[in-house]
Formats: sequence, C-alpha cells, structure tokens
Amino acid sequence: MIASIWSSKKAGIALAIVFIVLLIPWVYMISCTAFTYAYWLFPALSYASTKHVSEKESLPVPAIIHQTWKSKDIPEKWQKAQKSCIDLHPDYEYKLWTDEDGLELIEEYFPWFLPTYLSYPYDIQRVDVVRYFILQKFGGVYIDLDMGCNKRFDFLRRANFTAPLTYPMGISNDVMAAAPENEYLAKAVTQLPRWNHWLFIKYIQVMFGTGPMFLTVQYALMPRNIKVDVSVIPTDAYGKYDFSGDPVFYHLHGSSWHADDAAVVFWLDKYKGLLVGLGVVVMIAGVAVWSTQKKKSAWPHQRVASREILDIEKQI
Repeated sequence: MIASIWSSKKAGIALAIVFIVLLIPWVYMISCTAFTYAYWLFPALSYASTKHVSEKESLPVPAIIHQTWKSKDIPEKWQKAQKSCIDLHPDYEYKLWTDEDGLELIEEYFPWFLPTYLSYPYDIQRVDVVRYFILQKFGGVYIDLDMGCNKRFDFLRRANFTAPLTYPMGISNDVMAAAPENEYLAKAVTQLPRWNHWLFIKYIQVMFGTGPMFLTVQYALMPRNIKVDVSVIPTDAYGKYDFSGDPVFYHLHGSSWHADDAAVVFWLDKYKGLLVGLGVVVMIAGVAVWSTQKKKSAWPHQRVASREILDIEKQI
C-alpha cells in the first residue's frame, strides 16, 4: 500500500516537473512581453538626426542597400519604389537577396541557426530573420521592396543600429541600418531560437517570433550600454503614420505582410494593461511553484538531519 502511494507520488512529481519544464518557454515569453509593454510606456530612446551628413563624418554603416525577394524577378508594382532608392544613391552598392541566397548565407556563416531557420512554419519568418543576418554579417541599409525613397537616407549610417519608431509602440524591421557585427543584432539573433514556439495565431507567431515585436522586446531587454548605440527613425521621417513632416520614405500600404498584422498589434496595445497584469501573475505563480518545490525537496533532508540530532542527544 505504502509502495503504491509512493509510486503514485513519484509519478505525480515527475508529471509536474515535465509540465513546469514545458511551461518555462511560455512563462519566459509572457514575462518578457509584459516587461516590454511596461518599458515602452516611458522608453529611453535616441532619435536619429536627419541632418545632412558631411563628408568629414565617420560612418560605421557601410554604403550598401540590401533588399530581399524570393527570386530575381521583382513584381512590377514594386519596381518604381525599388528604383527610387537606387537612383537616389548611385554611390551605394546594391544587393538583391533571393531565398536561395538567404539559405546559403545561413549555411555558410551561421550554421548554428540553420535548424531554427528551416523549422519556421511560415516563409515570412525566414524573410524576417534573413535580413537580420545579412546586416549582422555585412552591414548596410535594409529596406522592404514596398517602400520607396523621397530623398537620401545617409543619416541612417550614423549609429551602429537604426530602425523606425512605429505605432502603437516599438520599432519596426521594414527599414534598418546596421554596422557589421554590431552588438544589438549580435545579441538579438541569439534569442531567435528561444522565441521559436507555436503561438496559435499566425500573426502573433510572426510578430513576436521574428518580426517587429521580436525586435521591440529585445530592445527593451538590452543592457543600457548596448542601447546607447541604437537609434530610432522619427515618425515624421519614417512617413508611415505621421504625415506632418517631410518624410524620407513612402509606403505602398496594403502590399506587405506587416500591413496585415497591424490590427493584432493595435489589439495588443488596447489591452496592454491586461497583458502586463497577466505577466505579473505568471511570474508570481512561477516563483510560488518554484519555492514550493524547493521546500518539498528540502523536507526529507531536514527530517533526516533532525533524526541524527536526536540520536546524538540520546547518546550524550
């Protein structure tokens, strides 16, 4: 009877341990997201200056424009936007990366990431991450094909990493500039496997697993010494939600993936208080479960120690 009860207890403990281990990634992601929403209420940001770049300035970002598409055949609807950026920057090297090029890049320079890269359920996730690795390896300016240029974007080359401030919160990944081997991307890409989990809804999976919300969360979690080398493009220069200024870029709305998932981001922003509260509850519950398990594991040792003390006292 006692053996049967002990066996059932062991099975229950083993099942609880497995359940906790499976929950750890979810607890981590929810906690990080809750912290990010709290952080972005009063974020510490460095805004990129859009002033003219002088010839004397030393720029850490190389003069390279990177764009990606599944093949060399760019859809006609994006060719004008593509040409606008190339024509305004004749002194820049231009590189169009195909899906095949992206795979070769990962295989050659980042083989540790290949299993994660191949495991993504959606092609858009591979499209997202390959731009990070391109910039991490070669540096330069990445820009989506559904974005055009109204003027030169040399100012993007001043900081080690630059991305646009987006609405309703965080930074986006449709245009980015980076120095090769910069600290922010180096640290961010190592977290990609940790965020590669099934999140039920496609839009949320992409946004938080590889897209703009992934970058936003990583920024919030970055140490201060790395954040100082990151700058954000002001909304009036970005030109996607703020039309009050003289934007550097123009956007072909409705033609890219990230236009579709905006509704999800707006929904998350509307209920950010609930999300932060949920994150706090999850963290408290996790600490409580860990504390309880620790006490239970220590109890048998405490009993043995108590018996040994009693035996010693009897002998005395």
